[in-house]
Amino acid sequence: MPTFLQWLLAGRHVRPVTLYHILRGKRTFSNLYAAFSNDLLPFWGLLPHLARPAYERVVDRLVRASALTFTADGMLTAPSRAGQALPAWWPTHVAGLVMPSYRELGDDLTLAVQLLSQLHHGAPHFAPVTPHLLIQVRVKAWYRQAAAADDAPAIAALTALVSRLSPSAATVLTNRLVGADVDAASWDTLAAHFGWTPFQVQLAWADAVAAVYQYAMADPESPWASLWPPAPTAVTASAQETMRLLQHQSVAATAAQRRLAESTIREHVLEAAMLGSDLVTVRPGWQLPEPGSDHVVDFFRDRLTAIAAQRQKGRRGRD
Repeated sequence: MPTFLQWLLAGRHVRPVTLYHILRGKRTFSNLYAAFSNDLLPFWGLLPHLARPAYERVVDRLVRASALTFTADGMLTAPSRAGQALPAWWPTHVAGLVMPSYRELGDDLTLAVQLLSQLHHGAPHFAPVTPHLLIQVRVKAWYRQAAAADDAPAIAALTALVSRLSPSAATVLTNRLVGADVDAASWDTLAAHFGWTPFQVQLAWADAVAAVYQYAMADPESPWASLWPPAPTAVTASAQETMRLLQHQSVAATAAQRRLAESTIREHVLEAAMLGSDLVTVRPGWQLPEPGSDHVVDFFRDRLTAIAAQRQKGRRGRD
């Protein structure tokens, strides 16, 4: 984890407890805003089981070694690594809020490959690699739909998906899968093979699973697309309803109709601005107080303007 944190914090400024909650995926507006403003949304929920004492020990050790530093306002940062190539284990396909749990995706894939391999080799009696009954039911349903009649297309499609991965990612992924007379390689074994740490191998595994998921879901014809649920939406249903109402009425009217505080409605707007597909700016129909007359609403305006500017900058960077 130490090297991961040094790379993650390079050029960024985040409070250590906020970074911990981002990596764990604790959803609050302040955590979302910190993730958005520091370009950390892809890493949202990457380490859902991260233990806080262990995290704090690593941060303390890095600070004492001057590998991480605190700013005057209590933000944690590390020197920029602009121009440096990312490590081979660095996660580049993770997508945070718009991707199901990496562990669930991995369990689905591992059990599906195990089932496919066992039945392909005529060995229907085996101990499932995961004891999770819902995953077993989902994978069995997928197999009946996508591979029971003819498993060749599913095998060929998986081979094609894996071929799109980097050599190191493909090695990690395939060696963690289980099949007929094939056991998964341990994290330690793979770490020794690459000269990485077991933690870095686990990051590479999560990213490889994320990549396979994205490749499969981008092709509706892939037999693997039906294995997983569709990608979740980042904007909550409540915020989406708020934005729908704000298309034709004020913030105050929306708050009254939804029986919510106006501050909650404004947070919904900021959430949609950060996480939605549309660029959101202040609209006259919201009937906000005049600038300078309410410092809380002025703060909302400033944040919304900053979010829009960052979104536009990101769009220009992709063009």
